[in-house]
Amino acid sequence: MSKAILQIDGNNFYASCEQMIDPSTKGKGLVVLSNNDGCIIARSSEARKMGIPMGQPYFKLKNKLTQLNINVRSSNYELYGDLSNRLMQLLRKNCEELEIYSIDEAFGTIKRPKGKCLYQWGKDLRALVYQNIGIPISIGIGETKVLSKISNQLAKKIQTNSGIFDIGIIQNKDHYLNQIKVDKVWGIGKKMSIWLKNKGITNARELRDMSSDQIKGKYGVVGLRIQNELKGNICIPIKESSSDRKEICVSRSFSYPIDSLEDLNQAIIKYVLIASAKLRKYNQLSSAITVFTNTNTHSKDFMRSEATEKISVPTSNSKIMIEKSQSLTKEIFKPYNKFIKAGVILHKLQRNKYKQNLMFDSKNIQEELYLQKLDNLIDNINSKNGIDTINWGSSIMEKEWGPRRKKLSSIITTNIENIPTIYAH
Repeated sequence: MSKAILQIDGNNFYASCEQMIDPSTKGKGLVVLSNNDGCIIARSSEARKMGIPMGQPYFKLKNKLTQLNINVRSSNYELYGDLSNRLMQLLRKNCEELEIYSIDEAFGTIKRPKGKCLYQWGKDLRALVYQNIGIPISIGIGETKVLSKISNQLAKKIQTNSGIFDIGIIQNKDHYLNQIKVDKVWGIGKKMSIWLKNKGITNARELRDMSSDQIKGKYGVVGLRIQNELKGNICIPIKESSSDRKEICVSRSFSYPIDSLEDLNQAIIKYVLIASAKLRKYNQLSSAITVFTNTNTHSKDFMRSEATEKISVPTSNSKIMIEKSQSLTKEIFKPYNKFIKAGVILHKLQRNKYKQNLMFDSKNIQEELYLQKLDNLIDNINSKNGIDTINWGSSIMEKEWGPRRKKLSSIITTNIENIPTIYAH
């Protein structure tokens, strides 16, 4: 039996998560805003039909959204991350292989049955996901990753297919490939799509049938891979284990400008703790840390300041990272400036099993073991009871200048304090 490649994603994922957590918004227009309630970054299908554009500043559309009775929500990344984890766990149980591609998207494989048709399997999976998580998904099925991505687009486009499309069982694919514009083919970037259009290539079918020598001469192996995948030849395999991260960045915009070293230091420490926890989660260590901050990019006196320090012994320890960041924050702080954003980058990462300590440094090695136990204890408590259940005192942020999220939905899936209480009489 041949294997089919699947591409599965959550429909309007952020908006669907919000509608799941608040059933009163289902079937109604809903938009999700970026950090600090800036721009529209997600829309429900109903909001799309009402003509609400992506990426527009909220303040420009505020009156229109009110007139159309469209629900507005601040970004709730705790909720989206939690539902994403649940979705991926469910998909992993129902696919033979699974490659998590993004927060709402995954590639998978499954053996085709004797009749080759996977529509019933897809319907069952969609029903299972909706029953357990409450969000709709689309499933594209094909012989390759590129074809499965195209199938997913068609699954959303062809209403009668109920969110599932299998291009792999279609002998003559030309009719469907003609419907996919060349710039919508997975792997085709802006420059490549312009070059192809100048060559008269406007859709996926024409890209598949164009001269291989032409595309190889301009884009080499990368271009040939995409073309061969369109022909049904696997060139981009499923990767079950994601490759190690090259760096970890945590940054945030403030709800209003800050101008004191104390406030900036407090923010940097908070971000260092988040980044350090991510390092430990991914079983990695960092050999360098960078902190940065900037003023308003649109102001005449825009200023960005950053500083980096190498770490002699790679680590994921929060205390060591805090100490390094504090000296760097003093270095980047410039008086009489109003900062609106700050962040931390941990780079020169390596796997924690390859750590090499300094010779003749047994005292520091013993101290780091104690600190490692402390970090693990904090991580475990926060994992079971919610973020910031216990943390370093220096990381407590003042709510007045934290990120603005005035329209934040409930976070009952990640915060025990938000679980409703039911009283029985």
